[in-house]
Amino acid sequence: MKKSLVLCLLALLSSPFVMADQSINFPENAPQLDVAFPDDWELKPKEGVLFAHPKDDASFFMELSKLEADKDHPDKAMEEAKASIEDSFKNVTYDEKPTEGENPGVTLQVLNAKGEDEDGKANINLILANHTESGDTYMLLWVSSQEAFEKHAEIAAKVIESIKAHGGGDADKGDDKASAEQTYSYPDKDKPLFTVDFPADWHVTPDSEGAYVESPDKLVAMNVLLIDQGELDVAVEKMKKDVGAKYESIVWNEGKDPEVAKDDALGVTATYNNGQAEAKGVKYFVNFVEYAKKDGEKFLVLINQAPKKALETHADAIEKTLKSIKVK
Repeated sequence: MKKSLVLCLLALLSSPFVMADQSINFPENAPQLDVAFPDDWELKPKEGVLFAHPKDDASFFMELSKLEADKDHPDKAMEEAKASIEDSFKNVTYDEKPTEGENPGVTLQVLNAKGEDEDGKANINLILANHTESGDTYMLLWVSSQEAFEKHAEIAAKVIESIKAHGGGDADKGDDKASAEQTYSYPDKDKPLFTVDFPADWHVTPDSEGAYVESPDKLVAMNVLLIDQGELDVAVEKMKKDVGAKYESIVWNEGKDPEVAKDDALGVTATYNNGQAEAKGVKYFVNFVEYAKKDGEKFLVLINQAPKKALETHADAIEKTLKSIKVK
């Protein structure tokens, strides 16, 4: 089984992060890839290359381009990519070997490196995306200072996760987004404040508080709740207590504090509580994800509960759902 690229890249992205998207098709004249960048990033196409960086920080940038080598010559593609790095940086050192992964319609290789230029030491992340149908290979080069890496790495990792074949992948295999997912939007799909993507065959039942969602085999149950922002401080702890009362025992976050991620540009704070529970000899996992936007009227909570055996068939769907949450 191939490892999650985000986990291999950062080791700190065990939970999704918020990002409002501006999607691009690349190359512009004959698209083969779809990639989503944050709304507050600046995108500059020039001579067949797309440059992207946060508007307020040019010390962190990404560069997307097409390589000459194709999928039949993966070693040449990597050599070509390394040569482009070594043209701009000196004293380049690479990880021992790249990490491999897959997104819809593309195979990916990620190689981490370090180097130096006139501005000092740089973190370099090299992502090769091979279009499985055409065989063309594209390079996403991600360069940053250490300070900029720590500030922007989580959202940049989401950009990598967004890379897919144009149109969503191989439609004959059911990889296209339209057939694979259904989107819950609050308050409506035209001007959503929050969106969550669920598998197309899961049952989504809207209610007065949000929605109740269930997998076809009823192993996985999720609640989407929209709660008044003024109740934020008390509502979360009450809900955790109510959820925990359903089990004979539950341990939240292995006894540690929950993970908290902040996007200052969007004014969003995301909090992730992960519980290990047990009832009648059956072990359960419970995910309690909270998204609150500064000065917002509502905050979103997604509660996911399932026996551990559900991971055998639903692990990918659960992960994709949790990572799909977006705040506009």
